[in-house]
Amino acid sequence: MTLSPAAIHKNIWFALLTALGILTIGLLLMHKAAPLHQDAVASGFLFDMVITFPVAWYFLVTRPLKLRKWSILLVITCCCTVAYLILPAHQRHYILQLRELIALPELALLIYTLSKIRHIRREYRQLQATLPDVAYNLHQSMATVMGNTTAIKIIASELTILRFGLFFWKKQPTSTASYRFSIHREIAYASLFGVIISVCAIELVAFHLFLLHYSYTAALIVTILSIWGTLFLIGDFAAIIQSPVLILQDKILLRTGLRWRALVDTNNIASIQKVTDSFEPDSTCFNGGLMKNRVNILFSFTQPVQIERLYRKPITSTKIVMTIDEAEELMEVIRG
Repeated sequence: MTLSPAAIHKNIWFALLTALGILTIGLLLMHKAAPLHQDAVASGFLFDMVITFPVAWYFLVTRPLKLRKWSILLVITCCCTVAYLILPAHQRHYILQLRELIALPELALLIYTLSKIRHIRREYRQLQATLPDVAYNLHQSMATVMGNTTAIKIIASELTILRFGLFFWKKQPTSTASYRFSIHREIAYASLFGVIISVCAIELVAFHLFLLHYSYTAALIVTILSIWGTLFLIGDFAAIIQSPVLILQDKILLRTGLRWRALVDTNNIASIQKVTDSFEPDSTCFNGGLMKNRVNILFSFTQPVQIERLYRKPITSTKIVMTIDEAEELMEVIRG
């Protein structure tokens, strides 16, 4: 049975929590074990890191995503690195021997990956020249070169989050759109984001200092995961600011940042109407509002349109309700 992107994403987080559990329990046992038993505990920890967790990753992530089996070598490498930093010095030679065995296959994997990047960049630039849409174009270019699989969709989504999270100041290329409409000003989303990111930063520092009392490594790993979550929030916000609704010559690109997008032929629009916050969409209506309870415009279509969603399967709908600044001006443009 093929899992949905959302279910696979949950599997990835569960696998990471499994790694954190193995790490935390291993550190506690090595710290609490009597000197006579420390070597045995360290050996068990090494087994869990280089055998147990890679096996768990294979069944939770590699197989559901239909990744190539040799990609598990990257996971083993990461586990070896962590184990090398934690285990006693006299046991590190086991890790070095394992690294020597997998070095050649890893080199082949690296060469294969680099050979694909050039083709992906060429496809991506061609798509961007037609319509700048980072998330969709990255997925399409990777799918063209490497195959349109669930794994490629999730990897493309993660890379897009990194692009907006790490390079949030980098503006999108100027598009050929006739009109651009933002979606965040009317509901003051920037102020809300400022509050959320401030709270996250305070909690991140406090939790890091708390964990330092018990384990430096555990504190480091939890901090890295927290930073990734913060990057996700920053990337989501940057995409919302930099990815407005676009009206082209005969199409309209509806979207809310990276969360969803729908490219619609203007001739397929049956009606557009203003709605209030109290509007309750029915089962045939897709709620694409930046905040679900703050929507102001409803699109109805003659034929169902396809809606691409981050980490989830595309869906079709005959109605989309969302938030758009200057909604009345957009309605006049479409009707004109």
